[in-house]
Amino acid sequence: MKRKENLMDFNNASEKTISGLVIATEWDDDDDITDLEISTDDDSYNVEKNALWKELVDLSDTQVEITGVVTEEEEGNKRIFVTSYELLKEMKSDDDEVKYDHVYEEWSYENVEEVGWEKTDFKF
Repeated sequence: MKRKENLMDFNNASEKTISGLVIATEWDDDDDITDLEISTDDDSYNVEKNALWKELVDLSDTQVEITGVVTEEEEGNKRIFVTSYELLKEMKSDDDEVKYDHVYEEWSYENVEEVGWEKTDFKF
C-alpha cells in the first residue's frame, strides 16, 4: 500500500526517501501518541504532522519506506514532512528472545546462545 500527501512549500529543504522503523516518542495523558520519529540505521527524523502522520501512528513499530521533505534544525535535529510511504516487510520482534516469567518474577532468555549473549550479561 502506498499513500501520498500534497507537498507543502519548504525553504531550504530537499525531498528524500528513507527506510526505517516508525517509533512513537511522546504520548499525552490518555496514552495517545503525540510525536513520531522514523529511526534509520544512520539517523532519526521527527515526523511533521499531516494526514499521513495520522496513518503512521497506527504503524508504530513497523518498517516503512518514506519519501518526504527533510529539514534540519539548528541543533541538528532532522524533521520530515511525509509525502508518501510504503510498508516494508515486518521485523522480527525482540520479544522472541527475552521474556518475563510472571510466575517466577524473573527474566528468562530463549535462544541466548543463538544471538551470542551470555546469561551473565543481564542482571536486573
